[in-house]
Amino acid sequence: MKRALMFAALLAALPGWAGEFPALLDWSGRVNLSLPVSGILDSVAVQPGQRVKKGEVLASLEATVLKANVAEAKAESDRLGEELADAQRDADRVQELYNRTVSATTELDAAKLRLARAQSGQAAAQARLERARRLLADSEVRAPFDAIVLARPGEPGLVITAQCQPATVVSVARSDQLLARVQLTANQASGLTLGKEAEVQVAGHTLTGRLTGLTAQADGRYAAEVSIPRQSGLLGGQAATVRLP
Repeated sequence: MKRALMFAALLAALPGWAGEFPALLDWSGRVNLSLPVSGILDSVAVQPGQRVKKGEVLASLEATVLKANVAEAKAESDRLGEELADAQRDADRVQELYNRTVSATTELDAAKLRLARAQSGQAAAQARLERARRLLADSEVRAPFDAIVLARPGEPGLVITAQCQPATVVSVARSDQLLARVQLTANQASGLTLGKEAEVQVAGHTLTGRLTGLTAQADGRYAAEVSIPRQSGLLGGQAATVRLP
């Protein structure tokens, strides 16, 4: 009798499932990466199926001109920085003379005007330098998160035109999780709550996940997404079974 009561209590503690539904695994966080800078693609450093870490360089443009622009902008900024320092010293000297009533107001005004112009010129040069550095940084495609490479449509020699829709260079998805996608009727979807635990069975694995998406479709059905940790050997497109709460 005691064992029967313990077994009943164990069953009551287990999650109840509203039903089992066929599903397909899909990649999570899929994104097509392109370049916001015009140029010629110089290299693509990854292959489909490769895992990459966040921040890792995946592809890059030929950057000779961009590097030269940075060097030119830095030289101009340094030159104008020296002019600013000289204008500041001159303004300080004239101010001291003016305070001692040795210098006229017109000389002080001229020194202040020169200083203001030098400050403006150096600020503009610094902005040009930052812009040149940003363009150089944007000439590389980096992984936005720990990812798996799905495709690399970009090849060396591809011309990237930033003014138009830039061509996709590399497609990636999250390497640590997958989505199990389920089609449900409105009745089946009613009562589901995002964040609820769900169970996914695929390729001999039973994985615990969370309901992370529930989207109404034009035909009146609902698309549910269950996020699961990615196990070795699991890929997008595999058939699965989802148990929903």
